[in-house]
Amino acid sequence: MKVTPRPQPLVLFLMFTSVSTSVPSIGNQLHHPGELMMLPPVASVQSALQPEILSPKRPKQTFDAVSTAGDCLTSSDIETFLLPPPHKWRPRTAYREMGIGDLAPGPGYVTIMGRIVNFYEASYTSKSPIAAKGSYKVVVKDDTGTLTVKLWYAKVDYHLRLGLLVSIWTPHVSSAESGTLNLQQNPLITSVFPERDSSCYFLVHESGDEGRLCKTPLGRKEGNQLAGLLTLRAFVEGGYDVSKAKLLVCVKSIGGRKSFSTKKGNRAEKVEIRVFDDTAESMLTLWGCICSSAAAWEPSHTVLLISYPEFKVDRRPTILMKNGTYIEVDPLVTDACWLRAYAQRLTKREHVNQPFPENLFDIEAAASSEVRVLYTLADIDEFARAAPAEQYIGYLSLTIVELNLFSLYQKNMMLCEECCGVPIFANAMRTKCKQCEKEVPLRINPRLVGLLIDETGAVTSGKLIWSDDSWSQLLGRTAEELASSDATLLRYLENRLLFLKLAVMFGWSSSVGKLAVLRVTTV
Repeated sequence: MKVTPRPQPLVLFLMFTSVSTSVPSIGNQLHHPGELMMLPPVASVQSALQPEILSPKRPKQTFDAVSTAGDCLTSSDIETFLLPPPHKWRPRTAYREMGIGDLAPGPGYVTIMGRIVNFYEASYTSKSPIAAKGSYKVVVKDDTGTLTVKLWYAKVDYHLRLGLLVSIWTPHVSSAESGTLNLQQNPLITSVFPERDSSCYFLVHESGDEGRLCKTPLGRKEGNQLAGLLTLRAFVEGGYDVSKAKLLVCVKSIGGRKSFSTKKGNRAEKVEIRVFDDTAESMLTLWGCICSSAAAWEPSHTVLLISYPEFKVDRRPTILMKNGTYIEVDPLVTDACWLRAYAQRLTKREHVNQPFPENLFDIEAAASSEVRVLYTLADIDEFARAAPAEQYIGYLSLTIVELNLFSLYQKNMMLCEECCGVPIFANAMRTKCKQCEKEVPLRINPRLVGLLIDETGAVTSGKLIWSDDSWSQLLGRTAEELASSDATLLRYLENRLLFLKLAVMFGWSSSVGKLAVLRVTTV
């Protein structure tokens, strides 16, 4: 049997040094398997291990040469991969567009659109550089239902506010757990982290929102009032005990954003908004990140539908927003349009004697019609709210309970008009304007008639527009004859007309904004 000799340690060392230095390779020195490799003489082992000094003239790198600086990913590259920019998101699969009311718990790629009606921020601490920095609990509502969205964020600031139109893409919807914003009103919840999960996304529609999508209140039926809707006065006087109360109010003024420390040492913010309707005023207080919503509201124009509000009786009545409260901004209901128009009228200085619309109503056709509709003041209020653009003529049965004829005579204010933006009063048919020095014709002061009532409501002084014929039919004399009357005759006339029952032909038009008295008949 042939025995192979054991290789010498010197050969192994030389093989190692041949790899570590620029000495020619072993394959070039061994011509036969048993021949030893001959190396050039070296002064020492250390000199053999020293690296070779290259010439300063290096060969020009080609396009395929690899640079050592680009061999590894930088921290910014890793962060961009883990936290991609949200505006570059593109769906990788087909998402089914659904209404919130049609959602069911379980997996499924769905997309929904709605408006924010409530949200608050929950802080989250983690040492991981790619972990979420916090989350929002957002309640999104469309015309069919509400959904709670747990929105995680790391670096993206979504600038959330009430009434904002948003779209959500999510691969899963779950049943809400106890302790969420409101389990009965929000039975479903979804969690999205667009900066980490490419299958979900949260889009804020800053532009392209015309203000008409997803603004119909839940449970609204055409022609019917919203269920649980209370006036502000009724809510303050005990209606806050109603479980499903709703308030429709208009913003009157917005206070400054206040920042302070709580008893536990935490920083807190709040803003107070004064709201009102046609019955009362109150204060609405917002806390935390939701305070930013008030910056986009406009006094005497923005209308809020507050569902499930919380009430606090302190020095002044205050409406609070709890976890289960919804605030819808400018909902599409006729009552909101009426309240906005009412607020706009309050901001404008009322004309002292609004001109009568001469050619707006066909008085002769209405007087000769075989069908004559008798209204009450409550009917007119209901019809004006339900169809504000509708124009109609009808009859009212009213009783005079207050007259100011003699008192206006004593104040020299029986007739009035407005010129150069200044009210002018006199007991004469014409007088001179002190601003422009022109003669101004005057008309009978509408505040001559005080309170008028029927079995359902009342009309206060100055809220009607009287025609010249209706004044003559009521007083039994023209404006010239009234201006020339003495105090004795005027006192007798006031006593004669007091508590008199009237059949009033009226006309209503939204362009006028008041009831126009077309004809008057004493009963």
